[in-house]
Amino acid sequence: MKKVIPALLFCFFFWFESQAQMQIRGTVTDSGTGESLPGVNVIIKNSPSRGSVTDIDGNYVIEADSRSVLVFTFIGYSSREVAVNNNSVIDVALIEDESQLEEVVVIGYGSVKRSDLTGSVSSVKAAEIKAIPVTSFDQALQGRAPGVQVVQTTGAPGGETNIRIRGTSSINASSEPLYVIDGMLINSNNDEMAISSRGPRVGALSTINPNDIESIEILKDASATSIYGSRGANGVILITTKKGKAGKSSVSFETYTGVQQVANKLDLLNASEFATLVNEANTNAGRVPTYLNPDRLGEGTDWQNELFQVAPISNHQLSISGGNTNTRYAISGGYFSQDGIVVGSDFDRYSFRVNLESDINERLTVSTSLSYSRISSNGVLTGPGTIVPGVITNAFQFNPISPVRNPNQPLGYTFEHLLKENIANPVAEALEYESITNTTRILANASANYKILDGLSFKTSVGIDGLNTKSNTFGPDGLKRTEASRGEATVSTLEAMTFLNTNTLTYDKAISPSSNLNVLAGVELQSFRNETLSAVAFGFPDPRTGWHNLGAATNPQNPFNSELEWSMLSYLSRINYSLHNKYMFTLSGRIDGSSKFAEGNKYGYFPSGAFAWMISDEPFMEGLNFISDLKLRVSYGWTGNQAIGPYQSLALVGPFGEGVFNSGAGATIFRGREPLSYPNRGLKWETTEQSNLGVDLSLFENRINVTAEIYQKNTHDLLLNTPIPFTSGFESTLLNIGNVRNRGFDLGINSVNVDGDFSWRTAFNFSINRNKVLNLASDEDIFLGAGSILREGYPIGTFFGYVFDGIYQSDDEAASSAAIVGQQPRAGDRKYRDLSGPDGVPDGIINDYDRTVIGSAQPDFTYGITNDFTYKNFTVSVFFQGSYGNDMVNMNLLNLENVNGQQNVLAEAGLNRWTPQNPSNRYARALATSTDNFFSSRIIEDASYLRLKNLTVGYNFNPSLLSRLKVSNLRLYVSATNLWTLTNYSGYDPEGNAYGFTTNLVGIDNGNYPQAKTYLVGLNFGF
Repeated sequence: MKKVIPALLFCFFFWFESQAQMQIRGTVTDSGTGESLPGVNVIIKNSPSRGSVTDIDGNYVIEADSRSVLVFTFIGYSSREVAVNNNSVIDVALIEDESQLEEVVVIGYGSVKRSDLTGSVSSVKAAEIKAIPVTSFDQALQGRAPGVQVVQTTGAPGGETNIRIRGTSSINASSEPLYVIDGMLINSNNDEMAISSRGPRVGALSTINPNDIESIEILKDASATSIYGSRGANGVILITTKKGKAGKSSVSFETYTGVQQVANKLDLLNASEFATLVNEANTNAGRVPTYLNPDRLGEGTDWQNELFQVAPISNHQLSISGGNTNTRYAISGGYFSQDGIVVGSDFDRYSFRVNLESDINERLTVSTSLSYSRISSNGVLTGPGTIVPGVITNAFQFNPISPVRNPNQPLGYTFEHLLKENIANPVAEALEYESITNTTRILANASANYKILDGLSFKTSVGIDGLNTKSNTFGPDGLKRTEASRGEATVSTLEAMTFLNTNTLTYDKAISPSSNLNVLAGVELQSFRNETLSAVAFGFPDPRTGWHNLGAATNPQNPFNSELEWSMLSYLSRINYSLHNKYMFTLSGRIDGSSKFAEGNKYGYFPSGAFAWMISDEPFMEGLNFISDLKLRVSYGWTGNQAIGPYQSLALVGPFGEGVFNSGAGATIFRGREPLSYPNRGLKWETTEQSNLGVDLSLFENRINVTAEIYQKNTHDLLLNTPIPFTSGFESTLLNIGNVRNRGFDLGINSVNVDGDFSWRTAFNFSINRNKVLNLASDEDIFLGAGSILREGYPIGTFFGYVFDGIYQSDDEAASSAAIVGQQPRAGDRKYRDLSGPDGVPDGIINDYDRTVIGSAQPDFTYGITNDFTYKNFTVSVFFQGSYGNDMVNMNLLNLENVNGQQNVLAEAGLNRWTPQNPSNRYARALATSTDNFFSSRIIEDASYLRLKNLTVGYNFNPSLLSRLKVSNLRLYVSATNLWTLTNYSGYDPEGNAYGFTTNLVGIDNGNYPQAKTYLVGLNFGF
């Protein structure tokens, strides 16, 4: 028995050990994309010598016992611990750790570790860009980075956006940032890259496929942007596209499809309510009522329902990447299709991209990037319009009693509309006026990098940006828009080409184990040229010919064309020095020479300097264990702006017309010439002086990361259209006069709130910017139109008008109050505040002296917050974005609250109009002869908003299950965009801008194309 018991114990121990040790296998993937992660370290906790590494497909195998804990670590991702608990298959999804300071950040003409960064740079990853279905990547930046204000000026497919990095720095020159794609400086100036035709414009950046983008870096301060010199004043956006990686080839397919609808509608009068209003307006004006039995008319036509539609949207992308240690490749093709929520509008884009990189030998590496895209867009005219308002405004105002179609009228539509002749049938204008724009764009870049010596390398690159656009429009006879022309057609073309050659020499050497020196010097040449040609014809007896045969028109016009060309020669340099890995210094500068400026002023120098101090590495910080990293950054420098049209400094001459010498049979007809511009021989650069102070703080082992910055930008020598004496023969010319200042505060917080099987991460950004015009050409205000002015001491986007003071409640009150010049108000009319007179005191008359500043389009602050939740294979992302304190000019209210019976109005205004029985203090009485349409505070509204920009719920299928199907990852998700908006603004959208392509006219809603609410389902898989 004594021998049996030890034997049994030995056998039990052997059996226990044999059971405890097991082989564990699994797959490691990215929690956001579901893609497999090769090279992940897998070790047993407290036994670091026992480990494994995932292969190219993210698979691993390791020996462990049931009581072990596996630790998964990978650069750029948060580590993960998982208990074995007798599981033989353990699949793990790792979460990207954006706070890691060793992350490499792309900067101008190079890259640095984030820990060595001295300038102000914000990063946006591919997952954030793809989260929202957009036609253009710039739309996806909204709310993603502090100090970056993105306004989607129109909801039209392929429409333009406005991006302002740390405020508006210019008045007449562009305030858009510079875009650089894989080193290629992209021309995004829509005045040079978008065709000018009678149809709506398509944004130049909509030709770039957002799905091809790997990451975006936004350079904000002078230290980061001065390397781009004259293009850096408005910030720089660096775009890196997806590259191939060495290893097994991978194929991925991404697709989504969904529907869009208008987010909200305006509550207008129905047919019977409108007829009652018309009758009352006529009666009050001493006229005969128009409609005998208003109550019998019922609801009538809801023109908003007729104009808006539920529209499909879809996107499909196929990508192939891979390579070996010598050659890497990435190939992608995509198709994006979007119908607009306004009938008759749509957008289609076909795109193709190839990125190749090859190590020819140990010293020479060559790479090339080629992208091709073609877009086709059908547009409808929205916004102010010229001959008639856009279709949105027409839908507001058109008579709800009239049906959409009438077979007895031209084109089969109803066109009559009471007394207002310029109101058009919106459905007819949207469907019958054709506006088709086709654009092809090629971006190509080839580079070679040669290592001359250890640490010394030379890189040269050549790139082209070629764009070809053709726009065809046709409006048949019968439309309001074409009444005078009796049918019109245009054919317009634009060809644009940018050439870029960059040559840089880089020296990167470790001076000591803790110090490093990086020196960059380079020369860059860029040239641009475009040609436009347009032909217009009026009078088409047969509408079937359209633009296909301009010669069939009865009134053809002379064609016109234009050419534009400019070039730049630049010298650039930068020195980065790191001492003891604690003190970082950056000096950079660029000399730009531009053909746009006058002789003697063509060259400008733009220097900057920056210092960063890693305080957390100092000995006195050793006891503060809760601080992971603390860095102080300071920078100062100059950048420039040359975003004006060429030839501004030259005396241009053009045809004057025809003249006649003598008369009768001996008459001689000649063509004259006249000067077109007043030359400014001293025209030079607009320059911006920038300073920045920033703090980067990481707490609790990088679980909380904070970046806070204050800045100031002073723009000098504004390129400003300035009035000049009439004796010159011109009203104005472009001069270097004026100053604009931007001051602000940027805050970004990223936190890991919960980590484990359930994880919760938050990204928050907050921005304050204070814009002020410090100096103009004279003490007088500059009136810009739409109620906007430029005034010293006030921001760009200041509104100027009368102060609305309610409604006169009695004739006695009206008779005893200040009156509008030439009018005698009565009870029920609008009242305005008497503020001043010729002597600076109220004079009892409402005139120009009583106009004052009544609002500003500049927000008090903007913000964005994203919460990402992960539980095992499920992911949820919630993204809010908003703006506070900005005003909007609701120009639509000039008509929608004008109860004169000549157009439809808001139900609230029409039903609550002033009557003796309903003494409203907001809405005037119904009066057919009313002419009160003054620009006043009545149409200035608070446009603050909080928007649930995106909600996405996804599921990543288990990799072990997918491996049987030879599929590496499979993700299914549903998403909603613009799902909910909290705002007091009464219009469609608190964000739009009818003049989005301008710098000065901001915050104006005048029949804007509203943004859509979108619902979609998507699928991503790879193998």
